[in-house]
Amino acid sequence: MKETGKVVLSCTAFAFAVMPLLSQTESPKKPSFEVISIKPSPPGNGPRGILGFRGDRFTMNGATVRMLLQFAYRRRNDQMVGGPSWIDYDRFDVQAKADCNGGALSQDQMQLMLQSLLEDRFQLKVHSEKREVPTYNLVVAKNGPKMKLSEDQSRPIPQGTPPPPCAPPSAADAAAGQRGILPPFDLRGPIPRGVTRMSGSPSGGLTMTATAVPISNLVNMLQGWAGRPIIDKTDLQGLFDFKLQFSPEGLPNLPTQFGPIPAPRAGPGGPAGIAGPGASPVPASDPAPSLFTAIQEQLGLKLESTRGPVDVLLIDSVQKPTEN
Repeated sequence: MKETGKVVLSCTAFAFAVMPLLSQTESPKKPSFEVISIKPSPPGNGPRGILGFRGDRFTMNGATVRMLLQFAYRRRNDQMVGGPSWIDYDRFDVQAKADCNGGALSQDQMQLMLQSLLEDRFQLKVHSEKREVPTYNLVVAKNGPKMKLSEDQSRPIPQGTPPPPCAPPSAADAAAGQRGILPPFDLRGPIPRGVTRMSGSPSGGLTMTATAVPISNLVNMLQGWAGRPIIDKTDLQGLFDFKLQFSPEGLPNLPTQFGPIPAPRAGPGGPAGIAGPGASPVPASDPAPSLFTAIQEQLGLKLESTRGPVDVLLIDSVQKPTEN
C-alpha cells in the first residue's frame, strides 16, 4: 500500500509539472500572410501610398515601424514605450498578400497578421501592462455644451469605405474596375454624415469639421493631438455637427501620424475641409486659439488633467528587417 501511494503521488506531481508546458505549446498560432516583401524606402521619401488593406493585399510605402505598430496593436504613440530611435525614422515599403480561401478577414485577424509580420521579419518582442499615466477627462464646461445635435439622428451609411479584406468586390468596385476601393467623397463639398475631417489654413491653424458623429469621434481625434488618453465624462448622447478651429502650436503630436495636414485649396464648395458653401476658415491675420481654449469656447467642453490606469505596450526588442 505504501509503495502504491508513492506511485500515485509521483504520477500526480508529474502531471502538474507538465501542465504548464502543455499549455504553452498548445497556444494557437497567429494567422500570417502568404507572401511578404519589405524593402528600405528610397532616401528622402516620406510616407506615401499608405493604403492599408485592399482586397487580399496590405500596402504601406514609406512606413516606419512605429506606424506598423499602430496598425497591428491599435495603440497611439503615447501608449507605446521603449524601442530604438530608428523605429521612428527608418522607412520601409511593405507589401504583403493574404490567403483569402477562408473568406473575409475580421479586424482581429488583420491585426494578428500584422503582428506576425512584425514578429517574423522585425524580430519584435512586446508585452502589455497597466500603468498609472497622465490622462484628461473630457467634461461639459460651466455654461453647457455648444455642439449642435444633428437633425438626422439615424445611423450614417459609411462612404468611401473599402469592404473587408478578402471580401467579394461590391457592385461599385466592379463598375469602377477596381477591387476594394470605393469612390471617395468630394473633399471640397459638404461633409458626408458620419465623417470627421481635418484641414489646414494658410495661417497654420487647423479645422476639425464633423457631421452626424458621436462624441467618441471627437475623443478619438483629440487623443491624437493632446498626447494623453482622454476619458469621456460628458455623458452626451446622440450624433453631433461641429467645427473646431485651433492652433497646433505647443501640442506634443504632429497633425497626423503620416505627415502635416495640407492647406485648403480653393474650389466650388469653398476651401477643402470646410463644410458647406460659403463657409470660410479662420483668416490668416486672425491667429487661431490653442486646442484647450478652442474646445471650451467653441464646443462648450473642457479637458481636465488627471491620472489613471492605461494599457501600455512595452517594446522589449526589435531588429531591422531581414532581406526578402
